[in-house]
Amino acid sequence: MLRFILVLILTPLVAACSSQPDPLIISTTPVNDTFSIKVNQLEVIDTRTYSYLYRHKKDDDKATFAPPQQPLTKIVQDALTPLTDSAPSGQGLKWYVSLEKALIDAKTSALKYELEHHVRIRVEAVRDNRRYSNFYTGKAQSSGALKPAQATIERQFRNLLNNVLNDIANDPKLRLSEREVY
Repeated sequence: MLRFILVLILTPLVAACSSQPDPLIISTTPVNDTFSIKVNQLEVIDTRTYSYLYRHKKDDDKATFAPPQQPLTKIVQDALTPLTDSAPSGQGLKWYVSLEKALIDAKTSALKYELEHHVRIRVEAVRDNRRYSNFYTGKAQSSGALKPAQATIERQFRNLLNNVLNDIANDPKLRLSEREVY
């Protein structure tokens, strides 16, 4: 009888731990623009070979995956919008932003979890015949007891993504000033 009661209690708990994660809600804050030189054309593409954002590794080479609720390209585009200004077609400063890596790796055991957040974004700035490109990366790790809450996962990734996007926005070399030559 005791075994039966124990099975009844543990079954929903085990089922809840193995359920498919919901899509992650990632929102960023608009970046702070400290420069007077605006970006006239902004193009954001996702060059990752996968569409998920969250990967929960399990035993026996099994994993569960969760995508972001909205495309990462839209999230990044919205965050960088304060940097943009309109100009005649084909003129001015152009940024080509490539999402190279955006991933949350989760490893869990019965008593703890470990999360690794990775972001890698390549930005190419073009003005007339001048080009400058750079990679901007960020990495964060966290751990805790039992299972991570989805809100915790989302908040940690959002903070990391915001930091990387602010690094991009505050890099003076990406503005390719008309007066400066690199």
